[in-house]
Amino acid sequence: MNISQENITQIPEIILKKLGQEATREELQLLDDWLAQSEQNRSLYRKLLHRKNLTLIEKEYKIIDDDEAWKKIISKIDTQKTTPVRQLFRKALKYAAILAIPLAVASYFLIHNLSNEDSVATFAELEKQISELKESSLITDEGEVVLLQSESNESIVEIDGTQIHHKDSTLLYNEEEKIEEIKYNSLVTPRSKVYNVVLADGTKVWLNASSAIKYPVSFVGDIRKVYLTGEAYFEVAHDKTKPFIVSTSQMDVEVLGTTFNVMAYPEDQTVETTLVTGQVKIRTDKSKLLLEPGMRASLDKETQLLDKNEANTDLITSWRFGKYVFEYENLEGVMSKLSRWYDVDVSFANLEKKNIHFSGTLFKYHDINETLHIIELTTNVKFENIENSITVN
Repeated sequence: MNISQENITQIPEIILKKLGQEATREELQLLDDWLAQSEQNRSLYRKLLHRKNLTLIEKEYKIIDDDEAWKKIISKIDTQKTTPVRQLFRKALKYAAILAIPLAVASYFLIHNLSNEDSVATFAELEKQISELKESSLITDEGEVVLLQSESNESIVEIDGTQIHHKDSTLLYNEEEKIEEIKYNSLVTPRSKVYNVVLADGTKVWLNASSAIKYPVSFVGDIRKVYLTGEAYFEVAHDKTKPFIVSTSQMDVEVLGTTFNVMAYPEDQTVETTLVTGQVKIRTDKSKLLLEPGMRASLDKETQLLDKNEANTDLITSWRFGKYVFEYENLEGVMSKLSRWYDVDVSFANLEKKNIHFSGTLFKYHDINETLHIIELTTNVKFENIENSITVN
């Protein structure tokens, strides 16, 4: 089926909608008809789907002289003076639409994402900082490392053009200061450390152990986007004009104003988002879903399958209050959390013991041997702790 020339100007918008999985059945049919028209259309579409090409495409089309391009279109029309005016106008729209498609799609990714290579580099750098730093640290836009002391008096420092209040285990960015140039800071917590930050828009973030978050010192543009590896709890300041996006290496979480927990440790098999209040939109490369309060979205990294189920939000967010609450969780997951908090290495003498389940409350600031003894009392295991290396027997 041939697509009408009047409808060809809808193609850029339909491509954008399909990328966001928001296109209707009729729009998808229109796109299929356009693709079926020619190999040129199909080739252009395939090229656009490769993110690594989008920035290059956008640069290529930015150098187009609009006036010169339009003169060429008019010239093509003038060579066919016998063609009815309506048909000529359709041809003009066709040429304009072909120019618009790469710009529209490239703009979509430039607004909503870093390029794929930049995104990979961002998370690799955050993970590297976690492994290298032994104290909670603030990384400036220039790469300077500022060590943070948890037990500190209130102080005010100026970093990357904005004032930051620092007291105890909290950083507070000056909400009134606005800068036009985007500059990023990163907050890094090693094992056994937690830290809080209040971003420039008023969003509160609790960062768990072995985690890092990269964020603008002041939000510029139409979206508020941060990058997370590890685990964090968010209370997002409501702003219906600027969606807030938490980007991990495997999924993006988009909200307007709500509270939720994201767990995205690189060594874990899954990436999880648990919603406490409000509503969030989960996006991966292959799927998307809406999450309601009391629900958890889980992405399997290997299969890329995205699923959701009911969750005990008090249990999942208990780490913010100095404890871990477990409800029939396998011992492998329990020991993974304790390993990050107590800064110890864990190994299983018998791999079958990983599947033993544990329920109970463990207090993070208790001595590790006391914590291990509580687990021993309720499971059929014994722990051997030698120089911060724990073996499960």
